[in-house]
Amino acid sequence: MKSNPSKSKLLSSIFFGLLFLLSSAMNYAEAGRKTHSSNLNWLNFSLKGGFAHSESRSGMVDVMAEIQFILSSNIRGSFGIGYLSDFDGMHMGGSVGGMSGGMMGGMTGSFSGHNHDFKVVPLTFSLYYLLPVNPKLDVFMTGGGGYYLGSFRDISTQRENAFGPHAGIGFDFKVADRIAIVAEGIYRFVNLKNFTSELHPGFRDGAQSEEHEEGFWHFHHDHGDWHFHEEHEVQDQMMMENSFYNISLNGFSIRAGIKFGF
Repeated sequence: MKSNPSKSKLLSSIFFGLLFLLSSAMNYAEAGRKTHSSNLNWLNFSLKGGFAHSESRSGMVDVMAEIQFILSSNIRGSFGIGYLSDFDGMHMGGSVGGMSGGMMGGMTGSFSGHNHDFKVVPLTFSLYYLLPVNPKLDVFMTGGGGYYLGSFRDISTQRENAFGPHAGIGFDFKVADRIAIVAEGIYRFVNLKNFTSELHPGFRDGAQSEEHEEGFWHFHHDHGDWHFHEEHEVQDQMMMENSFYNISLNGFSIRAGIKFGF
């Protein structure tokens, strides 16, 4: 799928902005390095939730459960399992011309289909470097990698998986002896490849008083519009035009939650 240059520039600016904030946080926290960390429990468990935005999907629900363990006084390791999800209604039955805002060049019609239902389960490993500010507050930088189990529902369900790195910054704020509030911003680099468009049975409206034509619609992801195939076309030819496309998760997540120490 072709990425929007302006959107890519925006996401890059956000990423480098996070790096700048991280550098500032490191300088600010330097004076607190010798302070006893607020999170020196041998094991921490956190639940976080928020939203994610990427080059291909926006407004995704993003939740994460994570187990964090001590490697040294300032370094933590963690294993996490997450859930990313969103959907849109572009494939609900109805007028294609009306739903696509005229991208069909005046062609209208109807089809049968489903919502786009997109789900991803990230399995992640991360390292955290803590920078104590005071006995209650730690800022941190984090980085690692994850294996992403993707599922995309159109007429059928397609599954593709991918590996990708991530990096980010955040803070822990202690509110009780073994309880802290955690917030973080993460940027990931993940690309789920080789999804295919699917054919939706339907019809195209005829000119003036002509009857409509039976056939199939499919969404051309590279161009962002709908294509119609007449019923008598050879199906193999129809499928040749349904090229593979990717779902890019390159983008950021903002999450907040609660951490328990043991």
